[in-house]
Amino acid sequence: MNGQTRRRAAALLEVLGVSLAGPLLMWGLRRLIGVSVTNPLDHLSVHTTDAELITASRQMFVLLMFQYAGYFLLIVPINWWYRRRGPASYGLTRAGRSWMALLLAGLGTVALSAWPVVSIELISVFRPLGETAPWRQAFFDMSWRRWEFWLFSAILSWALIPVLEELFFRGYCQRRLAEDWGDGPAILGTACLFTFAHTQYLMPNAYNAGMVVSLLTLAIGFGVVFAWTRSLIPSIAAHAIINVPMTPTWQGVLLAAFVIGAIFSWRRGAAAIKQIFSTASVAACVALAVVGAGYAIAGARFDSVTILAVAMVVFAVGLEAMDRRQRTEP
Repeated sequence: MNGQTRRRAAALLEVLGVSLAGPLLMWGLRRLIGVSVTNPLDHLSVHTTDAELITASRQMFVLLMFQYAGYFLLIVPINWWYRRRGPASYGLTRAGRSWMALLLAGLGTVALSAWPVVSIELISVFRPLGETAPWRQAFFDMSWRRWEFWLFSAILSWALIPVLEELFFRGYCQRRLAEDWGDGPAILGTACLFTFAHTQYLMPNAYNAGMVVSLLTLAIGFGVVFAWTRSLIPSIAAHAIINVPMTPTWQGVLLAAFVIGAIFSWRRGAAAIKQIFSTASVAACVALAVVGAGYAIAGARFDSVTILAVAMVVFAVGLEAMDRRQRTEP
């Protein structure tokens, strides 16, 4: 195994391993210290009361903190040991750009990549395309005219989740893969891992098929803007905008705004895509896309894959140790 092959294998195994071993680690620590964490989505219904929504908000916050703590309990030590240090290594930087430029990049990203998901949602209002996960249906059917709903939705969809998901998927997974595979394959591999990790859409009907395609388009957009700016701010902003719950009327207004925004943004978007993918290997792009999608689906369906993930992390660290030793040898 030559140096480049070893480094690519280490990057892929590390990312895939951490994506399932992190939650497993946190589950083990919770059992060890006796902390019980409840998933409020299991009990969400259209009749959920205000008091129950407040309790669900607290439970969801704790659940997400434990889940993402599991990821970063692995990521941070490995990054530190492998000499990737500081906030900039996770995209937690403005990368020398102004806030205005980064926010405009986020708006351009959402205008160019979010129209499929809004279109699917609008079409399903007038012509139902199929069932969705019970908790999603309950979430959209319950009353939105209360602050408790917006507190819960802030944690579940548009305030906390964009930060956590972008930090993990773009700030860690994509950046780690890009180190040894290049930006193009890393964007597609991470986009597929991100898309199929949303298991609520893995139901066989037209609605969920449309949502998978739409989510993949969004994820590629998030990946492109992160690779272009080296900052998570645009992708977090775009992610937050598309996750805000909206009525069909507001979705129609948003879709019209996307069309206008796309007219002003497409040239820069096309230039960024061309710059990033012009030197990308087609074979590497396809390979990481297939592996990302297949691994996420397998991890959701087979517990044995989660156990295998621990071995993948260990093997990845071993390959990285070999690479470090080889580089330091005279």
